[in-house]
Amino acid sequence: MKTIDDRRPGGAAPPPVLYVRAAVPEDAELLARWRREAAAWVARRHGNRQWSGPDRPERRLALIGQGATVLALLAPDGPPVATCTVRAHGSRRRWTDEERTVPARYLRASTVDRAHAGRGIGRLLHEWAAHRAASAGAAVLRLDARTDNPALHGYYRCCGWRYLRTVPGIASGALFETPALLRPGLPVNELGEIRLPG
Repeated sequence: MKTIDDRRPGGAAPPPVLYVRAAVPEDAELLARWRREAAAWVARRHGNRQWSGPDRPERRLALIGQGATVLALLAPDGPPVATCTVRAHGSRRRWTDEERTVPARYLRASTVDRAHAGRGIGRLLHEWAAHRAASAGAAVLRLDARTDNPALHGYYRCCGWRYLRTVPGIASGALFETPALLRPGLPVNELGEIRLPG
């Protein structure tokens, strides 16, 4: 496991402090609403169909039940402002057998409430996920992104993700990874037990 100093160069404004808790079944409708809102925003802004496919509420509830989905808050008793799901195994359709021998965690369904976009919340939540991945012994955190959304690819690159390749024939076939690093100074506080899969 590697550890890095999380101080940010250039005097950049620090990210907000986040409080992360495990999602519960009662959060499922909020997550579905965020997905609809994100899909509408992406369609307006980029003419893209990301998140516009059929919703799968049963899968959402299953991931919540597995402890894979978390919510981020700006205050311990505040409303949720973002979410992500972290899984222990990658899809065989996307990741090769060789890649899946590398200890990794897989980030999915990362969404920030549009009312709080642009504040660095998504990036900070990804850094927390990478920290938790490192704590579990993973070497990398991975994700797959919509193939036809170059703006999203650019965002990930700016946040330090490395583009690997695009798997043909899959809507979300653009593959990225970032090192799983311990970040002891990360401004993220965990509320209660968060038992990510793995």
